Amino acid sequence: MQLFVRTYLTMSQIKTPGILILILFTLALFSACQSEYDKTVKQEINSGLRHDTLLFNLTVGDTKKEFFEKCWQLNKEQLISQGSGNKYAKYFMEPDLTADSTKRVEVLFFGIFDKQNIMHGMEMKMSFTAWAPWNKEHQSDQLMSYMEERYMRQYAGNPFIKIDVDEQIKALVKVDGNRQILMFPLDNQRISVKITDLTHKEND
Repeated sequence: MQLFVRTYLTMSQIKTPGILILILFTLALFSACQSEYDKTVKQEINSGLRHDTLLFNLTVGDTKKEFFEKCWQLNKEQLISQGSGNKYAKYFMEPDLTADSTKRVEVLFFGIFDKQNIMHGMEMKMSFTAWAPWNKEHQSDQLMSYMEERYMRQYAGNPFIKIDVDEQIKALVKVDGNRQILMFPLDNQRISVKITDLTHKEND
């Protein structure tokens, strides 16, 4: 049975916490939640629906050159800025509900590209700007819940499927048409969000 959660691993990457969680997530899909996930993926792929917008005007199918050109323009318009270490672009996601006035989110993002430098997804790292070790309302578990609700308001469609990676780590995955949104905690502060095109096929 084909699994549509795709990973791009090297031996050095496997040592990073985010990749280890992604491996555990993949293994979890082969167990209790496999049938629910596979059924949803098959149903959505067969629907023919496409959701190619990833973030701002960045879309599935953009070349890496187009990605950088669009980011340059977004930076010029002061919608995004350069993230620390020059590895990610950065923007701030403002609360979309008045009741969530303290839920401002810092988003670091970069495209996911294939060997031909064609973008087929977006990798993001998110954290509340009001995070502090003692602030329980702004820990990563609260951010997971907040982004789940926010994505459901934004995209509607299928609900997130909850995956118990282990006793402490929980991942969420949502599939609509060709778009998959995968979220999991990186630590007490940050979460990883990956939006990918399930119909993408790597060309040699």
